[in-house]
Amino acid sequence: MIVRLVLYLLLAVFVVVITGPVLAAAVALSLVLALIAVTREALDCLAARADTAHLALDTLPDPADRRYLSGPALRDHRHLGVACFVALYQRRPSRVDEGFAGDGLRRVRPIRESPVITRSSTMPFLALTVRTGFAIGHALALVLLTTTWVVQLVLLTAAVTGFRFLCGTLYLFEALSLALRGITTECPRCHARLARPVFVCPCGREHHALIPGAQGLFLRTCRCGQDLPTLLLTGKRGLSPRCGDCDAPLPAPTQITPTRHVPVVGGTGAGKSVFLHTAVARMRSGHDAVPADPFTDSRLAETDALLAEGAFPPRTPVGQPVSHTLRVRNRLLHLYDAAGEIAQDADLIADSAFLALSDGVILVVDPLALPAVRARAAPDVLATSRPSGTDPKAVLDLLTETLSEHDTATPRRIAVVVTKGDTLSGHTHPYATDPPDRPAAVRAWLIAHGHADLVHSAEHHFPHVRYFVVTYLATSATPHDDPAAPIRWLLTGTTP
Repeated sequence: MIVRLVLYLLLAVFVVVITGPVLAAAVALSLVLALIAVTREALDCLAARADTAHLALDTLPDPADRRYLSGPALRDHRHLGVACFVALYQRRPSRVDEGFAGDGLRRVRPIRESPVITRSSTMPFLALTVRTGFAIGHALALVLLTTTWVVQLVLLTAAVTGFRFLCGTLYLFEALSLALRGITTECPRCHARLARPVFVCPCGREHHALIPGAQGLFLRTCRCGQDLPTLLLTGKRGLSPRCGDCDAPLPAPTQITPTRHVPVVGGTGAGKSVFLHTAVARMRSGHDAVPADPFTDSRLAETDALLAEGAFPPRTPVGQPVSHTLRVRNRLLHLYDAAGEIAQDADLIADSAFLALSDGVILVVDPLALPAVRARAAPDVLATSRPSGTDPKAVLDLLTETLSEHDTATPRRIAVVVTKGDTLSGHTHPYATDPPDRPAAVRAWLIAHGHADLVHSAEHHFPHVRYFVVTYLATSATPHDDPAAPIRWLLTGTTP
């Protein structure tokens, strides 16, 4: 019994002494070879020459690549994990002879198949030990690879989620700040209300969604290599915006300034263009307004030259008017000089998209269009003043009908402006007696001259109505309102 126990102990010592190092060496060799194979595969996947089609970097419409943390990082991690697990599977223990050793094992095959080795009774046991060691090493490599991959997945998921959350937060912050300040973007040419402008890179590529997102958080890089800011705070306000519908340039302040839209409507020849230019000139002389784009500046200069020569501007072309865009203190003001034919034709005025943007309306009334006034006007006045032949009440009816058909709310203010005040003789002028309440005097004057229906219709459809009498002349024997007063009242609710 004791002898047998001693023999068992000697056998155990032999197994530990002989097979222990063999097992440890097999485990270490298997683990090292597996890690080498996985590392080699990982380096191939991450090399500069590696295929990047799986990253889907250029699937977005704007000409800029996705940021790595916006999603490609997770796709890259998944692709890398699949490649590494496949490489580890291909070097599993069942393929130890050919997979791990390869040509080196073939070179030592004569030694392996020698009679000394094949007739030894310990070789099957050692072979089993080696295979067990390789299996353990492979299992350790699999556990290490899985643990590393899962830890990386958790960290990358947190990074990608944080990136996307920050993008959404910055976008919502900017959108809410613009909404709270009443800042919207409208095209002065096609009158479309835009969700956001289009920005053109110096290379000519158009970016339709220059916002924090998959293509950049604070900056995005155009395909040409130019960095473009995605936020107003990071410099987007310095870029030149364009309309995404008609490609017209937008005024630069449209991104940072609340906008107001005021159409000027009236019959053909009512004096809308002259009134509009005179009002803008008065606002510019008082340093209240400056042109917000070169197009407005050039049109005002052309009208200035005509009026300086004693000529009137030509008739406004029939079509959708391009706004006179002004920077009025802390607002961006769009003034629309609509052709008289538009205000007189139901089909044309129904297609006038600019009316849907209205924050207030100016109705221009030519006093010589009123039969009672025209009947008492001198022939020379009628010859030089080009009186309008359109009933202002008909214009107002079409205007209110069109505004009611739009989905937007009807403007709350309308300024009724009697133009050509210089054609009214002293006793027929609303301000002949220097009334203390000028708007009430103009209202009474319109009623007295047969346009009570116009007054009542305006006051029925608009909560706030104010009446003015203006002239384009710098000096006049009869007092008149400041031509800029109707615009100031529409913007602020007060007049100087």
